[in-house]
Amino acid sequence: MAEISRLQTKEVENYRSAMSKMAEDIIVLRTQVVTLEAVNNQLRNDLSLHQDLKKDLLDDSDIDSMTKAEISKHIAALKFKLATETKTVASQRDRIQQLQNDLIKKNDSQKELLKLQRVHQQQHQDLQRLQSCSAKMETLEATVKQQEKLIEKMEKALDKQSGVVKKHRGETDKREEEKESALTEENRRLREEMDRIHQHTDMVTMKQSEQTKDTLTPDERLILLYKVNQAEARAETLQAQLEESSKQWGREKQEMLTRLSEHRYGFARTSTTIFHNHPSTSISASAGEQKPIK
Repeated sequence: MAEISRLQTKEVENYRSAMSKMAEDIIVLRTQVVTLEAVNNQLRNDLSLHQDLKKDLLDDSDIDSMTKAEISKHIAALKFKLATETKTVASQRDRIQQLQNDLIKKNDSQKELLKLQRVHQQQHQDLQRLQSCSAKMETLEATVKQQEKLIEKMEKALDKQSGVVKKHRGETDKREEEKESALTEENRRLREEMDRIHQHTDMVTMKQSEQTKDTLTPDERLILLYKVNQAEARAETLQAQLEESSKQWGREKQEMLTRLSEHRYGFARTSTTIFHNHPSTSISASAGEQKPIK
């Protein structure tokens, strides 16, 4: 960019020197033209004056009083003077023609000068535009450097925060694993309790049906059927509790996975998940309420 600016500046200086020289030549030629026109006018006036004098001389002279030799001498002098003036006029005419040609050339040069001036102005505008672009580039470079410094600071801050997040994530993962283990144990306990109740109900039903197949009265059979229905209802209740516990476990597992993802990607949560630990004592107590059929 600096080399381009230097070359353009040098070229502009050359254009200025050429234009100054052409302007000086034009001024000199115009001065010469004015001088020659003045001389031409003077010569024309002199020629007119001599012609008038010649006419007056011929008219005023008394040809009768002059000898033939004097008349011949006078005519010869007038012819010589006329030839001299004619030669001078021709020379001046050639000089004027030459000056006119020079003036035409200078006019062409002046047109070329104007063209060069326009080119110079265009190049000057281009130079200003390039300088403006260069200034913008320097500003952008400074901005980029500032952004790089800011990015370095942010990376350091992120590295520092990442260490804290990893530590916190480890603690959170441990708590989530404990919650998941507790939920798994709760579901296993519920399933075992339910299977045990089913087995006990089936065994009691089969035993009572074998013992009382031929000895029970219709009333006793109704009572036994009622107790069997109660046992089946209790089993259905336990099944519903197991399903509810499974749904709760699924929701809390999804919540734990979401929180793990948030901690993994550095997102913070303000709310905490409340872990509901459903005790199995109520189920055991409810199962204990079902008395064996004697």
